[in-house]
Amino acid sequence: MCINLFIIFIKIKFYIYLNIIKIRSKKLTRRKNNAIVYLEICLNRKFVRDVKKFLKLFLLGMLCFAISQLCLRLPILKLLNNSLLIYNFQILYPLLHGFILSLSAGIFEEGCRFIFKDKFLKESKSKLDATIFGLGYGLIEVIYVFAISFSSLNLMTNSEFFLGIYERILAMIFHIGMTVLIWTGFARNKKYKYLILAIMMHGIFDYLIPLKYIFDFSNFMLYGIWTAICVFILLFIVNIKLGGISNEKF
Repeated sequence: MCINLFIIFIKIKFYIYLNIIKIRSKKLTRRKNNAIVYLEICLNRKFVRDVKKFLKLFLLGMLCFAISQLCLRLPILKLLNNSLLIYNFQILYPLLHGFILSLSAGIFEEGCRFIFKDKFLKESKSKLDATIFGLGYGLIEVIYVFAISFSSLNLMTNSEFFLGIYERILAMIFHIGMTVLIWTGFARNKKYKYLILAIMMHGIFDYLIPLKYIFDFSNFMLYGIWTAICVFILLFIVNIKLGGISNEKF
């Protein structure tokens, strides 16, 4: 009899213990689910913030190109090209004319990039931010070049078409690199020195075009030099360290 009562007591205890475990498990599961939901909400909010931030940088990059080239440099060059004095200067001094023309691209484009960073993107410090801005800048230039070349696409050979695409890829890398260079100047408190460096690099990069036509060297040499410069720029982008949160592992 005692043994039976003891067995019944043990069963009751065991049943109560199992119920306690189930209740605790449900509470832990509920807490875990709540934590997961909260984490998802936080991640979604961060994702939305990041998307808004990158979209702003991308659009500002596009706007920077529109202002520096479409609104300023190209209309000024068009106006100057109507001058007989400029025409004669181009004929008499083609090397100097080509250099000034190329340097003007650096002055307007890098100057505008510098102003956007200094006035509108003071809190933007990461390498990723600079890359997104450079992508926006480069993409709108691709669209512009495609638009003005659309009528002549049918006249291009396959090699010319793919060479044009490769040129735009190199240009995109170059614009991203110049943006990172400008950002680096601000990060190191040497913004004007880096601005001058960016202007000179941009001028040299573009100066290869008039040099090709003046000295009649091959596309292979032109694109080979551009490729070497862009490889150097890619190494610079990968290895440079800037401030900010999201750039060290980029």
